[in-house]
Amino acid sequence: MSVFSLVLILVAIIAAVVLLFPVVFRLDFHLTESGFVADLFVFKKRLWNYTKEWKAKEDPEPEPEQPAEEKPAEETAPSPASQTPQADPHFREDDEPRASRLEPEASSSEPEASTSESQTSYPKAKRPQSPQSLTEREFWTLLLTPDIDERGLRYSKKILNSFLNVFQVRFRDCYVEGIRMDYKSMGYGAALNAMLKGYPFLEDWDLRMDWTRDHDLQSAGHIEATINLCRTVWFLTVSSVYGGIFAFVFWRRRAAVLKTGELPELGYVRTKILNWLVEE
Repeated sequence: MSVFSLVLILVAIIAAVVLLFPVVFRLDFHLTESGFVADLFVFKKRLWNYTKEWKAKEDPEPEPEQPAEEKPAEETAPSPASQTPQADPHFREDDEPRASRLEPEASSSEPEASTSESQTSYPKAKRPQSPQSLTEREFWTLLLTPDIDERGLRYSKKILNSFLNVFQVRFRDCYVEGIRMDYKSMGYGAALNAMLKGYPFLEDWDLRMDWTRDHDLQSAGHIEATINLCRTVWFLTVSSVYGGIFAFVFWRRRAAVLKTGELPELGYVRTKILNWLVEE
């Protein structure tokens, strides 16, 4: 076997290890009646901690403060400045300066000048709409066209499925403790717990009934999410391919509408949805 073949085999092994190597994220949570605590780990390294405490039921509410009694205002002698000046008995209207009599006439002419200026103001010119852009109604009409609508939903479903396959989520030692009801209902709850054990995704959940009524209501457990580079690359590839195809189809329809100005006809239900989206 040649050296080149050995190098290719070694590169293939390293690439497979890198692509398939699992990265494990673990979330430890603990929920009680007094608060919530969550810790996020990657392998054994803690990346993030969240703690939320809320008010306990036993804490008494603070009493509202009573307003202080208002004291009656003390009677004070009027200040000299507040006293109104007395009219001069020797003053006559003819003694008032002539300039002060003419001031109201000058001020009355100012509003007329301002109104005349407002009447001569020109309205603002509207910016013409670019012919290379779609209006809101044209945009939603193209998206609600049956073939584009069906294609978009199909592509979105495939992208969502590939995204859900990126993470492999599993619960570990999760439980809800301190469930208190009447004994008949707790019997039904125990039967439901036994039924949930048959589902692979919920087999690690445990519903613990408080038969002795001496346990506090709480929930705790671990959530593990495994991701690798291979599934991530696949998700990015699927998203790029289907997103590119949908964008190309929509761009061709958009170019045809801008060229001819003709929009496809929609049915009754789609027209109602269009009017609701555009809100005209």
